[in-house]
Amino acid sequence: MATRKNGTKFLADFMVKNERYRKQFDSEIEAKEYETNVRAKLHRGERVDKDDKRLEPITLSQMFTKVVLNVWQGKANEPTALQHISMIERFFGAKKLAHTIDINDFDRFKLHCKELGNSPATIRLKFATISKAFGFAFSRGWIPKKPLMPELDKVNNQREAFFSDEEEADILEYLEEIGEDYFADFFMWQIDTGMRPSEARRVHASQVYSDPQLGYVVDLKETKNNEPRKIPLTRRANIAFRNHYKKGKMWEHWTKERIRTVWDKVKRSLGREKDRDFIFYLCRHTCGSRLVQRTGNIALTKKWLGHKRIEQTLRYAHLNSNSLLSGLKALEYGALCGDKKGLC
Repeated sequence: MATRKNGTKFLADFMVKNERYRKQFDSEIEAKEYETNVRAKLHRGERVDKDDKRLEPITLSQMFTKVVLNVWQGKANEPTALQHISMIERFFGAKKLAHTIDINDFDRFKLHCKELGNSPATIRLKFATISKAFGFAFSRGWIPKKPLMPELDKVNNQREAFFSDEEEADILEYLEEIGEDYFADFFMWQIDTGMRPSEARRVHASQVYSDPQLGYVVDLKETKNNEPRKIPLTRRANIAFRNHYKKGKMWEHWTKERIRTVWDKVKRSLGREKDRDFIFYLCRHTCGSRLVQRTGNIALTKKWLGHKRIEQTLRYAHLNSNSLLSGLKALEYGALCGDKKGLC
C-alpha cells in the first residue's frame, strides 16, 4: 500500500497503468480503503470518477509552504522568494484555494504591481516565483493543473548608464567613511572584472593564478551561460583578492540582500534614492563601457564580459566618442593618399 503520513493527515498515493491517484484522509484506515477500492474498480474495468482521484483542496499558504521546503529552502534566492510570496498571499489572501486562481486573477495582480510602481523586470521576477510554485505544485499533484500566466511587458536590459570616475571616487570615499572596507574591495573587484555578482559569489581563491603573459588572472568556471572565461586582474582587483583570499569564496558573503543593504546607504549619501537606474549592477556596465571607450575593441569587450552574442556588447559601442573621429581620420588619410600620392 502506498499510504503515508502527510502532516496531520494520511495520503494515499499510487499509480495504476501510468495513471496517478492521490487523495488525503483523516485516518490511515480510510486512505488504505480508498486505495483498495480504486484498485478493485479498475480491476473490474469500472470507471473511476474524477472526484476519486482529486486531492483535498489546498490553500495558497499551504501550497507555498510546501514549495518553499522543497524548492527554495537553504538556497541563495530563498529570501527573494519569501518576499514575493508574502506579497502574493497578501494580495490574494493566504486562505484562498490555490486551484481557484486563474489567469484573470494574475492579470489583476500584474496591474496591482504596476500601480505600486514595480518595473517590468521586478514584475517578471514575481511572476517567475508564481510560475515556479504553481508548476511544482502541479507536478506533485497538489493542484489539478497549472494556471496560465499573463503576457508580461518586455524588459529592456540595455542600460546605458555607468559610473563616472567622479562617482566611483565618491562611492569609495563614502564606503571608507562608514567602515565598509570589505564592500569597497568587492565594488572595485566588480568594476575591474566586469563579473556578474552571481559569478563573483562562486569564485574561489584557488581560481586566481599567475599567467606568464597577463600577470594574475581569475579562471571563471561557473558562468551564466556556462562558457568559462579568463579575466586578467588589474592592480586594485589583485589587491582586493589578496585582502580576502583566505575566505576561500571571497565574495560569497555578498548576497543580493546584503548588497542592497549597503547600496541603499550609498544611494542616500549621493542623493540618488529615487534613481532606479543607479544600481550596483552598473559595476558590470561600467567595466564594459570603459573597455569600449578606452580600447575601441568590441571583440575584446565581448570576450571579457562573457557575452554570448555580439549584440549584447554593441550596446556599449555608442559610448566610444573617439570611434567616429578615428573613422574620419582613416578616411581622410585614404583620400589624401589618393589625391597626393607623393605624400603617402
